[in-house]
Amino acid sequence: MYRLKQLTILLGDLLLLYLGLYLGVFFRYLKIPNSTVISELLRPFTILFLLAIVITFITGLYDLGRAKNNLEFFKKIGMVATIWTVLGVLYFYIFGDSQINPKTILLLTALMGFGLMSLWRYLYNRFISINILKIKVAFVGYSTEIKKIIDIITSKPQIGYEVVGIIADSSPDIETLSNLNGLQIQPDLIVLDFNYQKNSLLIKELYQNIFKQTSIIELADFYEIIFHRLPPFTFSESWFLTKFQEQSKKMYDRFRLLTDYIAAIIIGIFFIVTFPLLILAIKLNSKGPVFFKQARVGRNGKIFYIYKYRTMKALSADGSAEINGPQYADEKDRRITAVGKFLRATRLDEIPQFINIFKNEMSLIGPRPERPEFVEKLTELMPFYPLRHLIKPGCTGWAQLQRGYYGTLDENLGKLEYDLFYIKNRGPALDIAIILKTFSVIFGMIGR
Repeated sequence: MYRLKQLTILLGDLLLLYLGLYLGVFFRYLKIPNSTVISELLRPFTILFLLAIVITFITGLYDLGRAKNNLEFFKKIGMVATIWTVLGVLYFYIFGDSQINPKTILLLTALMGFGLMSLWRYLYNRFISINILKIKVAFVGYSTEIKKIIDIITSKPQIGYEVVGIIADSSPDIETLSNLNGLQIQPDLIVLDFNYQKNSLLIKELYQNIFKQTSIIELADFYEIIFHRLPPFTFSESWFLTKFQEQSKKMYDRFRLLTDYIAAIIIGIFFIVTFPLLILAIKLNSKGPVFFKQARVGRNGKIFYIYKYRTMKALSADGSAEINGPQYADEKDRRITAVGKFLRATRLDEIPQFINIFKNEMSLIGPRPERPEFVEKLTELMPFYPLRHLIKPGCTGWAQLQRGYYGTLDENLGKLEYDLFYIKNRGPALDIAIILKTFSVIFGMIGR
């Protein structure tokens, strides 16, 4: 349902951009546009509209959890419109036909199209998401995890869920019902806590809801939908055996090997172009080597050396910033140089890792590789931690995008939930989303 809602918004955006083009031509000539003019403009503007959708995704405007009718949200739409207009001018300047140079139409289309998009988003957030596309949810069972989900649903109505009842034993936190018959509103979705799955009487009662066209989902699966990470309360050997179908991912992983090499070539070219400037900046800013390599744990626990631009002061003989053994970097770590802050914020410090991709040690997308010393400690705290080594580590990853940096052991255990979510659900759609979100981090300079 989450993807359906995103698709609904996307199609609405695209339709209104085309309507904006029609209105732009109308106001340009102050008459009904004829088919000849529209057909000439359709091809170049279709390319530009698809580009607008990509930019909109990168800025996070398809993240339902953040889609609120506030000033920040509509500022982002204005930013997208501005970037799109500039790119549109460049497009027609570089690729445009001499007979088609619609600068005025481009500006009018931006005003009309993105203006209508703003109105559409306001109406969607205000009415459609919380009324027309709203899903009524009933929970069977009550626990800390269910309370967290209810809090999210209550605080973010724009994601489109409404709690209509809880069937459980009495709880001090919230009013509960004894059975499904007590619900005043028929739910569209019933979320079943695993503690109630062996209750034969309840299962019979739930079975009747099949004939009412009510969907029934396990709590763990609904937890994934809401939080986009694996629920830690499910972690067990039997659960991973049934949920991690690695055999079915083999074909996709082989395809990714090809895309990884293509990405490495592109990053390598960018490395060659930017290397002279970055090496000069690093050298002028602080003493020490330009590059930094460090042991990391890769696929199947194999140790390899990751390559990066140095972003910290060289405090030890090997050029590292550590003098008292391995440690996580702090949010405001004084060891980070001025140039290093910029490199981290833009993720430019990761560019040399195209070498690791060529060596088949890393992938473009995957869990970020950890140091052996930290992996050992984390494995002691969480026996299932080595599961993140089922696939190659990546230059960017799902967990990294959910939170810029994980600086403690406890935070890294939380990061594991996102890493395992990616391993379980990896595929073309999720990988494309990660790549686009990574561009958002780079352009927004919010890396750490």
